Amino acid sequence: MFSALRRSVKLVRLGAFVRVSCPPPRSFFCTESAAQGPSIEALTNGDKELEHKLKVLILEVDVMRQEGKLVPDDDFLKDKHWKELLELPTYSARKRFLEYLFKISKKKENRLIKKEEKKQFRGSKPEKNENETLEEFVSTYDLSHNNIFLRVYETTINQLYNNRLVQAMQFGQKLVVDCGYDQDMTVRENKNCAKQLTLLFAENRAHDDPFDLHYCNLNTDSVLHKTLENNIATLHEPWFPLNVHETSYLEKFPKEQLVYLTPHCREELVEYDHDAIYIIGAIVDKVNTQPLSLAKAKREGLKMAKFPLDRYLQWGGGSGKSLTLNQCVSILLDVKLTGDWKYALRHVPKRKIMQIAEQKTLKSKFWKPGKKVDLSNLSHKNKDRRIEIRSIMYDEN
Repeated sequence: MFSALRRSVKLVRLGAFVRVSCPPPRSFFCTESAAQGPSIEALTNGDKELEHKLKVLILEVDVMRQEGKLVPDDDFLKDKHWKELLELPTYSARKRFLEYLFKISKKKENRLIKKEEKKQFRGSKPEKNENETLEEFVSTYDLSHNNIFLRVYETTINQLYNNRLVQAMQFGQKLVVDCGYDQDMTVRENKNCAKQLTLLFAENRAHDDPFDLHYCNLNTDSVLHKTLENNIATLHEPWFPLNVHETSYLEKFPKEQLVYLTPHCREELVEYDHDAIYIIGAIVDKVNTQPLSLAKAKREGLKMAKFPLDRYLQWGGGSGKSLTLNQCVSILLDVKLTGDWKYALRHVPKRKIMQIAEQKTLKSKFWKPGKKVDLSNLSHKNKDRRIEIRSIMYDEN
C-alpha cells in the first residue's frame, strides 16, 4: 500500500506541513475514513489553502493509523480536534496529540465495558408484585421498600453548595482571580490553567466558609475561556454563583483594598486580613518563568504579599516551590477560617516537603564540634608508637 502511495504521489515535507507536489485525484481522498472525518467546509470556510492542508492532514492521519501508531478512530475525532491538529506546527506535536486522544478514547471504551459488566452482574430488576399486601411490603427491607435511611440526591448536594456560594456573594470576603495572562501561556498551559480554575471553583464551593470568587480580565476569545466553558457548561448562566468579568479588577473594587499575592515579592503574608481583597494570578509558568505577576502589581501600584512557605516548610531537594491555583485557594480558605498557617499548609504536596527521616540524615552529614583534644599529647603518642613498630621490625630481621 505504501509503495503504491509513494508511486502515485510524491510527498515533500516543507516546514510545518506535508506539501503535495502534484494535485492528487479526487478519488484518492474520498476514502472511508475521510468520509467519516471532519466537515471540510465548516473548518475551512472556503479557504483553498486551508482546505488543501486539511486534506493532507487527513492523509497523514490515515498513514499513521496504518503504520500502527496510536491514532484514535474517526468516530472519536471531532471538528475541534481537527482544528487543533491544523494549528500544531510540527509532525511530532501532531503525533503526541493523537496519542493523547487515543488514550482518552480507550479510557472511555473501558469505562463503557465496565459499566456493561456491572449491569450484567447486577442482573435485571425484580418484578414488582402488584398483589403484595401491606405486611409483606413493610417486612421487605431494601431500597424499594422499607429503609431507615433517606436517599440524598446529587442535585440536593449541589443546591446546598450553591446556597453557600450565594450567601458568600452577599456577605462573604471577595477573592479575585486575574485571568489576564492567556497571551503569556502556551495552548497546553492555558488548558491546564482552565482545569485548575475548575478545581479552584469546586474546592471553594465545598468549603464551610467559601470566598466570593471573581474571575477578572477573562478574554472571551482566548483558549482559556473556551476550555473553561467546556469544563463548566453553566458558566454564563444568570443563576450560576460565579462572577465572570472581561474588565479589570481595578474597575470593580477600591484600589486600597487590593493585595496581589505573588511569590516573587519580599513581604510575607504573616497575618491574614479579613477586610482585604486578595488577587491570585491565573498563570501556569512551566515555560515562561518570568515574574509577570510582580511586574503587573508594580505597574498598577498595588500592595503585594507572598505565602510564608519558607518560614514553616523545609523543601526537599529537586522539587519546585510552585503551587497550583486550587492549592493556593485551599490554603487561603483554611487560613481565613483558623488563622493557623501550619494547619493551612497541609495542602502543599508531600513530595515537595522534606520528610523527618531525610532531615535527620541531613543533620548527621554535617560536622559538629565535640570535646577539646590535646593535639600535642596525641602527636607524642603516635611518635612513640611508630618508634616501637620500627624496633620490632628490625629485631625480626
